[in-house]
Amino acid sequence: MQLTIDIKDSALDKIMYLLSHLQSDVRIVSKSDGSALDIEVLSKEDPDYQYILTCKEERKNNPDNYGTLNDIDWN
Repeated sequence: MQLTIDIKDSALDKIMYLLSHLQSDVRIVSKSDGSALDIEVLSKEDPDYQYILTCKEERKNNPDNYGTLNDIDWN
């Protein structure tokens, strides 16, 4: 069985300690740093720039069209 979990930095050392002591039963397939974001600067010449401005204006003018994570029925 594989399980993907998101761990806060404050608990990472405790979780890794636990997993390392379960080496006979647990194998870490991969690790990734969730805080590492792949962010690029968007210039005014970028084709998406105007699209993003349009979307921002749409969201400002019609906030009822947009929900939040709390609006999602996860079940």
